[in-house]
Amino acid sequence: MRLSIIPVLDIMGCRAVHAVRGERQNYGALESIYGSSPLEIASNLPFPELYVADLDGIVHGKPCMHLLEELCRIKHVLLDAGVKHAEELEMFERLGCTPVIGSETALRELVQSASSLHGAFFSLDVKNGRVLSPFLPEHPQQALEELESLGAANIIYLRLDSVGTLSGGWRETLEGLDWSSRTKLYCGGGVRVEELEALEELGAEGVLLGTALHRGMLRYQHEKS
Repeated sequence: MRLSIIPVLDIMGCRAVHAVRGERQNYGALESIYGSSPLEIASNLPFPELYVADLDGIVHGKPCMHLLEELCRIKHVLLDAGVKHAEELEMFERLGCTPVIGSETALRELVQSASSLHGAFFSLDVKNGRVLSPFLPEHPQQALEELESLGAANIIYLRLDSVGTLSGGWRETLEGLDWSSRTKLYCGGGVRVEELEALEELGAEGVLLGTALHRGMLRYQHEKS
């Protein structure tokens, strides 16, 4: 399969948590077949990349730096820690990770300055069908086009209200989108294992998998085949 599988690890209070629907006040401890601590999980995941959402960084601007440093030694990390300023972007780059710039927190100027970075990722944060952003249009298609016009080449379409739910529905989501051939589009939020083949056929570059991976669903399918 050409589709890139990127495991998701949400951390809060320097602990691994199970994110559900973006309701951060209700996140509990993550139960994963790969371990319990963030470092144990990262070490055991059989994938070269790891998407890390540092919720204290996103919400309070106080990321767990010592843990992030260790995670970046174990995996190539795509890190969403609520970057809001160019100085923070440079700080996370020095860790050796690839910063993810989320539309929920980023400003237009940050997207423009980061678009020249090799491999920079941008997250189109969508909740209840509307884009969360201080500068992008609410409609996902219009917001996607705006990000492309600003130079974004790697875009994560993140359905926040589907995170942790295994709700699926990604074929309908992608069939309603049109993106440039220069854009690598990644899907995150409620992705089900049985959707992976269809997402590849529809042109997605990769998927962020959290709940399905931590519950062993992808491993189970591989064992059956």
